[in-house]
Amino acid sequence: MKAYCYVEPFKIVEQERPTPEPGPGQVRIKVKAVSICGSDTGGFKGTSGMRVAPLVMGHEFSGIVDKYGEDVKNPSVPVGGRVVVYPNIQCRKCPDCEAGLPNLCEERFIPGTTMPAGGYDGAMADYVVVPADKLIPISDKISFEEGSMFEPTSVALRGVKMLSEVKDKVVTVFGAGPIGLLALECLKYLGAKDVISIDLNQERLQKALECGASYVINTKEEDPVKRVMEITGGKGADAGADCVGIAVSLNTSMKMVKNGGEIAMIGMASEHMDGFEYKYAVAHEMKLKGSYCYVDELYEIPKMIEEGKLDLKKLITTVAPMNQVQEKFEDLVSGHSKEVKVILVNE
Repeated sequence: MKAYCYVEPFKIVEQERPTPEPGPGQVRIKVKAVSICGSDTGGFKGTSGMRVAPLVMGHEFSGIVDKYGEDVKNPSVPVGGRVVVYPNIQCRKCPDCEAGLPNLCEERFIPGTTMPAGGYDGAMADYVVVPADKLIPISDKISFEEGSMFEPTSVALRGVKMLSEVKDKVVTVFGAGPIGLLALECLKYLGAKDVISIDLNQERLQKALECGASYVINTKEEDPVKRVMEITGGKGADAGADCVGIAVSLNTSMKMVKNGGEIAMIGMASEHMDGFEYKYAVAHEMKLKGSYCYVDELYEIPKMIEEGKLDLKKLITTVAPMNQVQEKFEDLVSGHSKEVKVILVNE
């Protein structure tokens, strides 16, 4: 089979490899579509410890069930079935797993990444092998391209669910990248009255309007705090989601919401946050709620799409053959890319 392996910073090469055989409890998936994640681009640049070469990246993907391991009896999805894969492969034994938080398991594997437990080749290939109990069936009403976006959508959905109550509320979303736009759609799904999208990229803000934003604020042109106060009659938003994860975005998010308000911290652009206005957070009783990955949210996405409450197609800006992976990564890290979501497909 063909596999596209990250071998060193800024270099992914096509390799011929033996087609993997599913072992005990496993299933082989014929990959149909892979979405490029922002964390993948960090790996491509050599700046992410979660992508250690050599590695086949790709953890956001969909495909067709191709073959089960011999011991898998009565599988939930038949061979030939269309699926999305739940990519968190937890240990099931640690305190976090036992507490229902597999997203925090320190011994988990994720296809396409290098975790503390080790590396696991992902879906930028013709085939990938995963545990047989990680399959989510999708109907033919959902495209493989949409299926490849279930994973980031689940990240956004869990993030906004951290907010206590958003129905009929005004919520800010700082960042109109893929996660910010997905958070916007999820907030509308959960019943938010108005969602205010904040970014410095006007094209992304236009996309936010297409995704249902009530208002957009370009930070190059307006003071976002002042503008949110104008929109809310001086009250401030009820809650906010920081989908960037730098000091400016978190500080501004706090100042745009009312005293005692909540901020879902979803973006992770900073490992350490110099400049965080800690005193402001304390003095205004901000409730900061971190959110990481997802637990069961990924299983909710098919119904959301089929009921017309979530439109992932709006975020897909390019669909390209898998063999263009090097070119597409180069564009995404160039600093000039206008892409929102790039999907790689196997014909």
